[in-house]
Amino acid sequence: MRKFLFISAVLTVSAIAAPIGTCTPTTLSSLVVGNPCMLGDTMFSNFSYSGNVDAANVNVDFQMGGNGTEFRLILAPTTGSGFFTNFKFSDTISVVPGVDPNIAPAVYEIGSVKDQSNFSLAPGSAGQLAVTNSGGSAFNLIPGNETGGPSAIPPATTVTTTATLSGPGGSGSASPGLSSFELGYLQANIAAPGSASPVPEPASLGLISVGLLGLGVLRRRLRGGSEA
Repeated sequence: MRKFLFISAVLTVSAIAAPIGTCTPTTLSSLVVGNPCMLGDTMFSNFSYSGNVDAANVNVDFQMGGNGTEFRLILAPTTGSGFFTNFKFSDTISVVPGVDPNIAPAVYEIGSVKDQSNFSLAPGSAGQLAVTNSGGSAFNLIPGNETGGPSAIPPATTVTTTATLSGPGGSGSASPGLSSFELGYLQANIAAPGSASPVPEPASLGLISVGLLGLGVLRRRLRGGSEA
């Protein structure tokens, strides 16, 4: 019985410790089934998508820049699958401690989100598409323009964003639509010089108080010994 329990425990730990894959180019359909992936010190997870282009026909690419502090996710329909005219896409990004560059005493958090969206330059492109972001800005996309920019958000170690693409009047209001859509996440070291010092937690304050009390008692004893 003990041997069985030991083997079960080993299998359980092995399952929990199974490595998460590295973010590599793939199709969106392979991500929305619940596959998280790592890029630098960040983990992408909880992918959700619905739109006019089937998820199996949407290529996904991941890029990292800014010396490991900017993370980009790019969606693009495969050749022959048309263009984006409407979709709703969401994902979660988490900063993982202990992974370069987020190694103590560094404390990295996501501080802004940005869009870079390319409207198709195909002949006859017309209309506009609107992109709205939960917790971020809204952009009206015009044919031939790359539109977007960083939108500051409250710094956090885990951020979930939802981007909704639509045109005034719904699907088909822009022709032919977006040839690609990019979400960017920028993180910063909040423990860097010049940042606010962390406020001690109650437990830390208690330890500090006990330490000061001990110093006071020791000082009295030393003073009493010298007087004697």
